[in-house]
Amino acid sequence: MSDTDPRKITVEFSESGEPSEGTSASVEEHSSVGSMSAPEYEAEATEPPRAQETEVQPLEQAQKEASENRDRWMRAVAELENFRKRVVQEKSRWQKYRHEDLLRDLLPVVDNMDRAVQHCAETERCDPVVDGLRMIAGMFKDLLARHGVSEIQALGRPFDPQYHEGIGRMPSAEEPPNTVIEQLEKGYMYHDRLLRPAKVVISTDSDTA
Repeated sequence: MSDTDPRKITVEFSESGEPSEGTSASVEEHSSVGSMSAPEYEAEATEPPRAQETEVQPLEQAQKEASENRDRWMRAVAELENFRKRVVQEKSRWQKYRHEDLLRDLLPVVDNMDRAVQHCAETERCDPVVDGLRMIAGMFKDLLARHGVSEIQALGRPFDPQYHEGIGRMPSAEEPPNTVIEQLEKGYMYHDRLLRPAKVVISTDSDTA
């Protein structure tokens, strides 16, 4: 081992018997070398847990992403099921009311036939033409009934703005106020939907006349 090796401690004494300055310098150099080794050992001891933490983080991230993807999938499935139900309901509603416009357009024809039959009855006219017209009017009403069209009963009923359209008011001593006393045009229902309201005249109190 050479004389310049820092691990070698050389003690020299001065004439007074005390260690010389070279000795203290050698001791300090040796102590500094020895103190530097402790952090290196501590770093080596703590390095494996840090490696484990870095290995756990990707696993936690993957589990979080899997949970989020599952939530998205469940929401997508629920939305798709709701959409399917809405499509089924819309299809059923369309099939139920698919002839609404056509049937509404046929109502004036039925009205005119009813007026013709009523006029013949009022004039007490009876001939094969009138009988044929009365038969055709009945066939028309049967056709409407088979497709879910029904007549709204208005005469003598309390006025209901949901099914009746008030055209005028007339005092009446026989009926209570707000009662339908005359029907100018018949109203019809299409299944549970209003096809056309009945045009009516409503009674008022006779004292207000």
